[in-house]
This record gives sequence, structure tokens and C-alpha cells, in this order.
Amino acid sequence: MSYLLASSFFSIFERLNREKALKTGKAIGSLFWNLGYRKDVILKNLDIAFPEKNKNWKLQIGKASLQNLGKVLAEFPKIPEYKKSGQLSEIYQVVEGKEYLQEKGAKILTSAHIGNWELGGACIASETEKLISLAYRMKNKKLNDLITSIRQEAGIKIIFHDQPLKDFIKAIREGKTISFLVDQNALRHRGVFVDFFGLPASTVTFPAKLAVKFKLPIYFAYGVYDRNSNKFNISVKKINFSSTGNEEDDIKNLTALYTKEVEKAVIQYPEQYFWVHKRWKTRPEGEPENIY
Repeated sequence: MSYLLASSFFSIFERLNREKALKTGKAIGSLFWNLGYRKDVILKNLDIAFPEKNKNWKLQIGKASLQNLGKVLAEFPKIPEYKKSGQLSEIYQVVEGKEYLQEKGAKILTSAHIGNWELGGACIASETEKLISLAYRMKNKKLNDLITSIRQEAGIKIIFHDQPLKDFIKAIREGKTISFLVDQNALRHRGVFVDFFGLPASTVTFPAKLAVKFKLPIYFAYGVYDRNSNKFNISVKKINFSSTGNEEDDIKNLTALYTKEVEKAVIQYPEQYFWVHKRWKTRPEGEPENIY
């Protein structure tokens, strides 16, 4: 059922031009908001991240974030055609750190669910031509294959989270850029707690582990819609990191550094962030298990 819905949805948006797709996606996001889709989670997250802001501001940001999600969903199935037709190069620009994407050799790229992360991946793939992205395999095989095929047509090679470590090592030896979305809640055994908006958040450590173990440069990249033109602006920042010689400490310190970069981006563009996710769900030992 989910595959049929997704494929039908995608086929509709594939036929729309970009302007109409984005306008329709925004309207879908407004509908989600009016129907109360995860509104309690969104507002709880905004209470944690922006306690100083008033309720009216949080309601406006919450609605805008779902409108942004609608735009992400509407534009996702169009990305392969953007790339094939050459339209992609007209949609985006790298406004900061383009030189980092073109550096030779393996590197780690961290990112977040801000702006349009799927479109951002396609744009970065156009700049590096050696982009590999970690993805979680979906239970519905047909839906998983559909989404994976769109990403691959966009120029991104996918490695799934359940593939062996040797696949990542092979990519490193081949000088690939391996990208990770690092802003979702991690189960306690998969992450470490680092500060995110003043509250400990369980955060994935795998990118940090690879960077520390193989002494790889690591960056934070994200793309956001320009508020007026809907052009897509990509920023890439190098994460400056000095090893302490203690691997466990280095991994936690590096995880904290890329999480801080996520926070900075979210502060600048809160209306384009994925607030529907229960980011602080996993709690440290001794704290209440469910804050939502």
C-alpha cells in the first residue's frame, strides 16, 4: 500500500514543472499542519531548542517546517530529470566551500535534515562525482528500491547501514566522499550524548569513528532554499579537529563538533528544519525515558 501511494504521488509530481511542484508541495505541508500532523512533537522540539521564543513564533516556524517538508517530498521524484536535463546546474549554487568538494582523496561529509537534503545530495554529487551516502534500508522492498533508484539516478551511490564495514573501507581506499545525515536520534548503543540546543542528544558516531580511525578530513554541508527565489544554496564547512590521542574521547569530541554545526544551521534557518523527528527521544541513564 505504501509503495502504491508513493509511486502514484511521485508520478504526479514528475509531470509538474518545478514552480508548480514547489507550490503544491508547500500547500500539502500547510494541509499537514492544519490536520495536526505531529504538531505536539514539533512544538515540543521548538520549546527545547528555542525556550526564549513566544508561542506565536513557534506556531509560525512549525507550520513553515511542514511546508518545507512538503516541498522536499514534491521535488524528490523530479531530481533525476533535473540531472538528466541539465536543469540541476541552474537550480543550485555552492555559496561556501566549493573547494572542499573538489579536493582529491577520501573524505567524510556530515549533513542534516535541513532545506532539501535529497536535492542537496544530488547537487553535491554533481560537484564530487564520487559521492556515497549511508541510508537505512526500508522494510517495504518495493518502496526501498523506488527511493534508492531515484537517489542513484541523481548520481549518489548508496551503502545501507546493514552492509559490512569492508564496503566503507573499500570506498575510502577508492577516494570516495562518504556522506551521513547526523541529526537524528540514535539508539543508546549506536551513539553518544552530546549537547544539542542545551540538552544531551544521543548522536550517531559512525562518521566520527571513520574520520578518527582513518585520519580523514571531515566537513559539514547543507543546502537551503533561498527565501525569495527558491534557488538552492549549498554551504560546506571544514570541521577543524585536533586529536587528543585517546580514540574514545576523539570520537565524542568530533561528534559534538558536527552536532554544533547542525545547531548553527538550524538557528539560521529554523523554518527549514525537520522538526517532526523526536530528536531527544533517547535519554541518558537516570532521566525520564519519554519526554514527548
